[in-house]
Amino acid sequence: MEKQNRRSFLEIGTAFISGIMSLAAGIPLIGFAISPAFKKGESKWVDLGLADRLKNSRFKKVDYTFTAKDGWVKATKKRSVYVTDTGNGGWNVFSRTCSHLGCLVRWDEQKESFLCPCHGAVFDKNGIVVAGPPPRPLQKLQTKVEAGILYVKET
Repeated sequence: MEKQNRRSFLEIGTAFISGIMSLAAGIPLIGFAISPAFKKGESKWVDLGLADRLKNSRFKKVDYTFTAKDGWVKATKKRSVYVTDTGNGGWNVFSRTCSHLGCLVRWDEQKESFLCPCHGAVFDKNGIVVAGPPPRPLQKLQTKVEAGILYVKET
């Protein structure tokens, strides 16, 4: 009977210690494996081109591509924006994505407004909603100029 108890105790003790060691090794491994799924995409500065080429532009459409990492997936994304030179080295860059359902807006020079073809939304030259269902203005992107190149901050 005593051998049985000793054997049971050793089996239980060995299983317990093995479980603790597995847990100690497993938690960091599990965290490493699933952590990319919980990370938001990092914002990065994307090159729009030479600032001199865009000087005196007024709502010029500029297309660009960039590589975005989301979790485990790296993807090349294409976007387009409207760029306006505000003078004195300042820039206004608006996303073309409507804040209602994500349709692409276009600049109408005659009406001096951004128009969304999907639901008739209208945004003024500052991206503010004038008409239609959008809940927010157009997204205005951060800009910077380094070494004569205009960059936008892409999130």
